[in-house]
Parts: sequence; C-alpha cells; structure tokens
Amino acid sequence: MGILSSERLIKQPAETIKFGMEFNNALSTSETVSGITSINAEKIDGSSSDLIISSTGIETSTVSSRNSLVTFWIAGGTTGNTYKLEILVNTSTSAILEGDGILYVTDR
Repeated sequence: MGILSSERLIKQPAETIKFGMEFNNALSTSETVSGITSINAEKIDGSSSDLIISSTGIETSTVSSRNSLVTFWIAGGTTGNTYKLEILVNTSTSAILEGDGILYVTDR
C-alpha cells in the first residue's frame, strides 16, 4: 500500500523549500522508516524534471513520535509546471514503501 499525499505542494521557482512526506499511516505499530531508497521527480507529462532535490533525511514525526517522516529540500522548477514526486523508503521490517505527491511551481 503506497502513500498518496492529499496536499498539493506549491513553490516559486527561485525558492528552496523543505518538504516532507509522512509514512506513519502505512507503518505497523513499532515499524519505522529506516532508509530512503530514492526521491525522484518528473514533470506530470512524464518528461524530465528540472527540480533539484537535496538534503534528504528521516525525522521523528510529531504525529507518531517515531521515525516516519521523510524530509527533503527542493529547488528550481519552471513556472507553470506540475511535477510528480516519488519517494521510495525501506522500513525496519524490510518492507519497501512508495509515497507519491504533486508539486506545482508558480510565480505568485
């Protein structure tokens, strides 16, 4: 079972912003996120992304008080483009989970 963010992320092209994906609802009671396999982005039409994703990490969630929050910084992007973010993580029980989200770049 993957995670689909119910929130549409928004940033301006010149911004570098920290975002996060919460995996708490996909984990069993004592399970945690133990590693990040990849964080990828592509334009919603499937073409290459001009986003820069850096400084990934796993943090203790305020929702669950355990390591279930994956954080990452995003820079770049082109005004008017919508991007699909895909996050693959490993858990303490050797599961592999996928989280998906949408990021819209606008010069508001």
